[in-house]
Amino acid sequence: MPTTSDMHAIQRARLTSVGLGALDPSSADDGAVPGVVARLGAVQSQELHSSAWGVAQRLATPATLAEVQAALADGSVLRTHILRPTWHYVVPEDLAPLMTATAPRIRRLMASAERPRGFDYSLLPRRHAVLADALAHGPLTRKEIGVVLAEAEGAPLDSWHLGQVMMHAELDLLVASGPMRGKQATYRLLPEQKAWDEDEARIHLARAYVRGHGPCRADDVAWWGSLTKAAARAAVADAGLTRHELSGMTLWTDGDLPEPAPAGTVRLLSVFDEFFCHDFKSWPALTGDGVPSRWLYMGLVMLDGMLAGGWSRILRASTVEITVELTEEPTGALWAAIEAEAARYGEFCGLEPTLTRGTVGKGTIG
Repeated sequence: MPTTSDMHAIQRARLTSVGLGALDPSSADDGAVPGVVARLGAVQSQELHSSAWGVAQRLATPATLAEVQAALADGSVLRTHILRPTWHYVVPEDLAPLMTATAPRIRRLMASAERPRGFDYSLLPRRHAVLADALAHGPLTRKEIGVVLAEAEGAPLDSWHLGQVMMHAELDLLVASGPMRGKQATYRLLPEQKAWDEDEARIHLARAYVRGHGPCRADDVAWWGSLTKAAARAAVADAGLTRHELSGMTLWTDGDLPEPAPAGTVRLLSVFDEFFCHDFKSWPALTGDGVPSRWLYMGLVMLDGMLAGGWSRILRASTVEITVELTEEPTGALWAAIEAEAARYGEFCGLEPTLTRGTVGKGTIG
């Protein structure tokens, strides 16, 4: 089992590969929201605000929430169910190979819930044809799509069935996210996608994950990509990656081990940040002690890639109130780094940040 010192070194290297280490204004990703998403392969995004922050904070000057939403509106970043399955951001170039790699197993996972509820797969081709005709005229909200399908079938679909129809449309590369309409998400019709061989698609997925998350294990690729462990290990072995034997673990990178993030690197992360997207069951703990369970539903304060506390935020008309709760009394340097992160978060929100220490409760997710 790796020592605490070993884990600090590995985690600082992972901070760099996942885009949370030294933020270089000259880097290729700077100013480019799609570039951040492309380097990570995909970004978990069921929470719109916190996932947008997860992308924005990886730029030397954080993108604003509006800039992330603009990338979704113009289609340079898409939001769809592509892994595990849950919502993710993905760039159009990666959509087809990642979906080809993951969709077969996701469909099998979905079937375990669909069959007991009598989901009729034979109706999908007709429903998807209606959907394609409707979206050919422009993006629609899910409610509007429900109306179109109800008119075509003579009866409305309940919310669960409508959700499953849309999930299958995503897996079939028929639709993905469109621009926001106020607070309502929309779907857009996708152009025809290049066909991928499943083995090549899994290799593409393995390279994408390791590039944006390594050093990591093949089992982490399996967890992230909804693959069997055997399929993930085969894809990693064929992907031309670099193997490292570190602290009793077989870890993989895309080339040399990343330069470790500077000592003292502090980040305010969402609990769904890509930094945490690996198989935790056998990954060494990121803290020496247990942590309050309420933190796991908020945001997490990371110091050198190790858990140092929790955080939450409340958005006001002109301010964002940030509360942090730490595992130990902060040094002056740690508190100054947290203040800097709070300032960056304020830039992202376009609001003046206030920072206090206190108990993180059931507030808004970080």
